Amino acid sequence: MERFISKKISSEELSVLDNNSEWLGIPKSHLMECAGYSFANEIIAQGFVKEKTKIAIFCGTGNNGGDGFVVARHLSSFGAKVLVILVGMSENIRTEEAQFNWKIITNSLTYSIKIEFIKDSTDTKKIMDILKKDQEYCLIIDALLGTGVKGKIREPIATTIDMINKLREQVDYIKVASIDVPSGLDPDTGKIPDKVVHSDLVITFHRVKKGLKATKEYQIIEKSIGIPPEASIFVGKGDVLPNLKIRNIDNHKGEFGRVLVIGGSKNYSGAPAYASLACINFGCDLVITYVPEIVGDVLRSYSPNLIVRTSPGDWLTTKAYEEIAFLAEWANTIVIGPGLGTQKASEELLIKIFENHELSKKYFVIDADALKLIKTHLDLIKGKNVILTPHAGELKILTDIDLPPFNEIERRGTEIYKIARELDVTLLVKGPYDYISNGEKLKINKTGCPEMSIGGTGDVLAGLCASFLTTGSELFQAACSSAFINGYIGEFCKKSIGPRFTSTDMIHNINAGILDFRTNKSSY
Repeated sequence: MERFISKKISSEELSVLDNNSEWLGIPKSHLMECAGYSFANEIIAQGFVKEKTKIAIFCGTGNNGGDGFVVARHLSSFGAKVLVILVGMSENIRTEEAQFNWKIITNSLTYSIKIEFIKDSTDTKKIMDILKKDQEYCLIIDALLGTGVKGKIREPIATTIDMINKLREQVDYIKVASIDVPSGLDPDTGKIPDKVVHSDLVITFHRVKKGLKATKEYQIIEKSIGIPPEASIFVGKGDVLPNLKIRNIDNHKGEFGRVLVIGGSKNYSGAPAYASLACINFGCDLVITYVPEIVGDVLRSYSPNLIVRTSPGDWLTTKAYEEIAFLAEWANTIVIGPGLGTQKASEELLIKIFENHELSKKYFVIDADALKLIKTHLDLIKGKNVILTPHAGELKILTDIDLPPFNEIERRGTEIYKIARELDVTLLVKGPYDYISNGEKLKINKTGCPEMSIGGTGDVLAGLCASFLTTGSELFQAACSSAFINGYIGEFCKKSIGPRFTSTDMIHNINAGILDFRTNKSSY
């Protein structure tokens, strides 16, 4: 599975991994401790620090500063003389982990670690005088800004960066080492939006950042901080949180998602209702369900929230095409398949929809019966904005491929990755473990429980895929997030209702399940 883990990483991906590690049971405070310890050990190994060396650590109020507080502890225990300069106000330290480590060094380590503050740009002169006059200071550690830097740098950080660069320039025995990235460098692009610390050494954590390139100016060393491979392989909280979008204050009806669900037949009315109600309960603004007339009134009876449009007959056929094309233009995302049936006439309708060049640019979730109907027309969806949601049996119908068992992660994952790459779509293969791939990336979802192997849970999943797509998630993100949330709601229902819950119970508990997820730090 390591082949699916990128060698370089973006700041967004690193944030995902931090949250995923916490979801796996590794507190962020542990990662911060490992980061500080790894940095301190490496700086010693590189010969920058000896016993009784005087070191100045410039710390910001974010997690990069928190790493600096940990580094201060470990270097002081080695025997170095450490001065921590907090650039900002202590009450503005932003995270629990950074606050925790700040309290340790300020409340308990007042003998081995000295503290100074730069609260505004005028304080920098005082600090510069201290470091210039005391010639035993030979190392500056830059822990000002981490991977979240964007745009123009605010005071007093900006003046502090100028001061560090001036000291390095004017005092030839002073070296500068940066924690993770040189402060001011955009870690994703390598660009300098405003100004940057000129470092001699950068010790970066977990993976080299995408914008961080070795130059003549500084050396880059990569150090592990204990983020496990599972944080990259399995869908976790870090993957999902950024995709649970919230409404802007000036949103009006329709801006937060318009979904069209196409399905139903004389034999099935529940499936399109489940998918539609999942979207409604997730919070999509408008959902229209398009079904054959024979089940239209049945759907309307399920909920007053359902907007139902119908076409005459027992099945959807090409007679419905013009109205569906009109509604599809209105929709952000289209779910097609729940309860549709496998009639030839419905297949012809499906083909006509995807042959329409403009319609085929929309986001689609192809589920249930539509998976069987599209089998001989895969060229129509290749490279399109499509999520396919088959279980292993449906995937075999599509591809004639028998998948390895769900728990043979390497073999099954590789096979699904190849299929997604060949089809050039996003695949969400349902099972005890859900496998998600777009032919470039692969993730595995482990949420869920055996009690979800009941009718309708796949329709709920299709609705959730549409919900994430229509509220702004990309295809792969939406597939990962919907698989996770669908499984989490199943677990939530089992815990709160008991093992004999229904798909309707899951729909009614979408909001409560997501609220529970937001407050839950770990899967344990």
